[in-house]
Amino acid sequence: MALYRCKVIDPLGKNRVVQREAGDEESLRAELKRDGFVPLRLSVLEEKKPNVFFSVSSKVKMSEVIPFLRQFAVLVKASVPIAQALDILRKQKHTKAFQKVLLEVSHDVRSGVSLSDSFGRHPKVFPEFFVNMVAIGEAAGSLDSVLESMADYYENDRKIKRKAKSAMTYPCILLVLIVAVLAFITLFILPQFEGTIRELGGDVPGITRALMNFSAFVRTHLIQIVLGIAAAVLVLFLFFRTRTGRYVKDWIKFHTPFLGKIERALMTSRFSKAFIILLESGMNITDCMENLRRMLGNEVFGRRFEYTIEEVKRGRRLAPAMENTKLFPDMLIAMIDVGERSGNIEEVLRSTCSYFDESVETAITRATTALEPMMIVLLGGVVAVVVLSVLLPMISLMSSI
Repeated sequence: MALYRCKVIDPLGKNRVVQREAGDEESLRAELKRDGFVPLRLSVLEEKKPNVFFSVSSKVKMSEVIPFLRQFAVLVKASVPIAQALDILRKQKHTKAFQKVLLEVSHDVRSGVSLSDSFGRHPKVFPEFFVNMVAIGEAAGSLDSVLESMADYYENDRKIKRKAKSAMTYPCILLVLIVAVLAFITLFILPQFEGTIRELGGDVPGITRALMNFSAFVRTHLIQIVLGIAAAVLVLFLFFRTRTGRYVKDWIKFHTPFLGKIERALMTSRFSKAFIILLESGMNITDCMENLRRMLGNEVFGRRFEYTIEEVKRGRRLAPAMENTKLFPDMLIAMIDVGERSGNIEEVLRSTCSYFDESVETAITRATTALEPMMIVLLGGVVAVVVLSVLLPMISLMSSI
């Protein structure tokens, strides 16, 4: 993508100089002609290359994509051409990263690329599920309703994730506090206390001796410990980016006490909402299952769900095939069973979406209710051990006087 200085003749026949961004001169000339300009001379002012170092910080957040989808749906519903709608939206107030993405999508569409393929070239911004739904909307002529449905889906999903994160904030703060207290005592308090006891010649109880040995080990090997922790974090980060690593991480999510129930509730809520959208788009059951397996972003779910897809392809009903995966609650299986028998799965699921959302909130509330006292007890235990390790030698010294 480059910034061009363009000397043109405008629709009124006057010479003008304008600046435009484009991938190459050919696409820029085509764009200028579509806007009614006659290009005379084009020269590159600045070659814009993505900054690799800042690529993480330039990530487009879903909170910015959601209002864009709603506005895009309004313009499409008003019969505004896709390319023109994208031009209108990209000129609004967005982050530079998102403006760049919209500019490239707009250029692609003007060059004859379909909207879904244009979105598909930016997988970090537009998920695969969204791209597939846009393709369906383009083919069925219902792009506006698809965009609205996607905005609703991602907004609801974002709210649920935000609730889960906020609920886990307090336990995480307590955990950090425990580590900070332990580190402070180990590195600063115990070394001074150890010297005092040795000078006075008092007996050192076992609990105090163990804590002092631990303090001496940490102080002696502090650099190695810090480097080891940093290396372990880096290795885990790189490992979790692989497919095997993602599976391990998702398996831990599913089987960790408290967190596992939250993850299963989240999967159920997301599954039901996405299933409704896919069914309403006119997709058959098998294609719905294939899309759901990819879009929910959980490797454990995906591998187990492959069994359901194969069973449905063999002609088995969906409800019993899903039940054998042991992934979904009985309520969801029962509702899908009723929907299959009545021939209207989407309506049955829509009537119970609020129930599954409440299940997520209930799982989060129960987890935090159980975790908070556990963390407080753990913090109290750490403090008690430290206090005992200090008090016992002092009592021993006082009794010997």
